[in-house]
Amino acid sequence: MVVRGAVMEVRRAIAPSIQESDDRVPTGVPSLDKIIEGGLRRGDCIIVAGQPGTGKTTLGLQFLYHGATRCGENGVYASVIESSEKLKRNGLRFGWDLNRLESENKLRLVSLQSTMKAGVSTALETVLEALHSMNAKRLVFDSLSALMTAFESNAEARSFLHIMVKFLEAANCTTMMISEVPWGKQQLGTNFEEFLGDGLVILDASFDNSRVRRRVYIPKMRGTEHRLEGYDYYITRDGFSLAPTPIPPDKIR
Repeated sequence: MVVRGAVMEVRRAIAPSIQESDDRVPTGVPSLDKIIEGGLRRGDCIIVAGQPGTGKTTLGLQFLYHGATRCGENGVYASVIESSEKLKRNGLRFGWDLNRLESENKLRLVSLQSTMKAGVSTALETVLEALHSMNAKRLVFDSLSALMTAFESNAEARSFLHIMVKFLEAANCTTMMISEVPWGKQQLGTNFEEFLGDGLVILDASFDNSRVRRRVYIPKMRGTEHRLEGYDYYITRDGFSLAPTPIPPDKIR
């Protein structure tokens, strides 16, 4: 597979310099923002990793919905896995009318299911065009794991993704990249994704007394004084939220 052309296009689009800023981008989850100095650093790329059913898509949609409705920031949800129809249906469960936001040109749901068949360079061009056409400042890419399968080697994937992340940073586009972690595994994909991102949010689900318990950990968040303890979190009718206090050390397995 040839991705050199797309890499060159992205490289040419990168601004010559990136200004340092501590401008914070609220995630739309106040309890999460509270433990990361008010939000994500603008232009950062955050890896959101977790097993199936841990709420990665919900967190991503909440991030975009909050940006479009409360912060005046347009967003793009690019998915290799979920169709736009399913994302809209899931959003309505939380009272998020994604269809309305699309009609107002505040949100773009980009399905890459068919585009990926034409190659990863075509998929990337589709995403970048969507970002440019609506001056989007927020992006959710779902998923990094699915994208990795399109590359012939880890070295090729690493080079390509590095250029992509630099482009998003130069464009001041704050990004959540979703990464799937299979049940029973702890390694994230090809094991370099966590080094690629500016931050790493791990959503973990485990069995506790015959029920599933969800916990969030933030082992990495560059330029941010963040809490290292785990927090229980919940997915309610209002979306994603963290427990007010961290998990006591004697309760962590």
